[in-house]
This record gives sequence, C-alpha cells and structure tokens, in this order.
Amino acid sequence: MPKMTIAEIEALMDQGFPDWRSLSQIIAQSETTLTLKMPFRKQLLRAGGTISGPAMMALADTAAYFLTLAQAGPVAGAATANLDIHFLARPQPVDVIATATMLRLGRRLSVSTVDLHSGDVLVAHATVTYALPPSR
Repeated sequence: MPKMTIAEIEALMDQGFPDWRSLSQIIAQSETTLTLKMPFRKQLLRAGGTISGPAMMALADTAAYFLTLAQAGPVAGAATANLDIHFLARPQPVDVIATATMLRLGRRLSVSTVDLHSGDVLVAHATVTYALPPSR
C-alpha cells in the first residue's frame, strides 16, 4: 500500500518546488507504479525536432522520485544515486508519458525502472536508484 497519495505528493512538491506542475503532471498511481506526463513544449526540442535527452532524463528522474515518495513516505534528503537510461527510439514532438515501477524499496536504497512513451512508442527505458537518509 502506498504511503503517499497523488494529492499528498502534489502538496509536498507545491511547498518546495512551486513551478513543478509546469514540467510534469502525475496522472496515475497503483500499488507499485506511478505515471507522469511531461506536456509538450517547444523548449523541450533539440535540433531535428525531437524531445531532448536531458528533458527525458529529468522526467525519468522525477517519476522515480515521486514513486519513491509514494512508497517510502515524505523522505527529506532522498537523492539520486544512479540513473541509467537507454534511448530506444526518437520521440515525437508530443507529450511524453513516464511510468515508474518499484523494483525494490530497502532501508537505504529505492530502485525503480521507468519506461518513457511518445504516443504508443517506447522511446526510453531507465533504471533509477535513490539513496534514502538513514532515519526514515
């Protein structure tokens, strides 16, 4: 059972990062997954008219962070320890959907995978590890 709901994650983010909603939106949550949408903006494009890699990496990291919050609770000080991403296909200039799935939540680490879709196409796959503070 998740320790934080979508509304609770949104409220926490509103307190610390008031502009976060312009970058992504939480659209679904289940026992082990959380799904975000990165709305398309021209600023996300790189040469060639495709969504930039750094924008997709930021979305994968954000999805994993929100999933970590959902599963572990409001852990202040959680930090990205590793992000490994594989770009699989060229994303179209449309919204990108990220679905994060928890692989393991331990006392010190949270490990999840994140699949990024552009339309119906899987465009990237990431594995993200978050380091959790000792007291939670």
